Amino acid sequence: MRALCAVLAFLLVAGLCADSTAARKRPGKRAKVQRVAKRATAESLVDLTLPGSPTPPQDPPPNNPTLPTFVSVAAKEFSLTLSRPLVGAGDVRVELRNVGEDPHNLVVSPEGTHTPLASFSTVGPGLYERRTVGLATGRYQLWCSLESHETLGMSVTLRVE
Repeated sequence: MRALCAVLAFLLVAGLCADSTAARKRPGKRAKVQRVAKRATAESLVDLTLPGSPTPPQDPPPNNPTLPTFVSVAAKEFSLTLSRPLVGAGDVRVELRNVGEDPHNLVVSPEGTHTPLASFSTVGPGLYERRTVGLATGRYQLWCSLESHETLGMSVTLRVE
């Protein structure tokens, strides 16, 4: 009987040691976490229509994003393409980028007039020029003033808000 008790005790201790070894963390392994979703009950809900109930959180005021103040104008035969059609009023950084094969320039004037507010020099293929131009709210015509380029389609409208 003593031998039987000794064997049982040995097996019991060996089993406990095996369980504790298996329960140890292995390096590089993450512990599994069990999450239980809790359902809302009638007691846990608050009726916001009753007087004295807590006020619901208010929506934040609408966010008025600041408009960008940079626009790139790609010039090629025979078109001008804006990187964005709308910029913010104030000092606007305008970039003339010649992506065509011929030289091009750029003139910025209020829409409906040919009175230049800013004039860019003529840049060769693959070159660019940047300039800061003060623009108030409105619409502006950007065009190439080289001979017949505007009439061939090198004109575009930029909106400023």
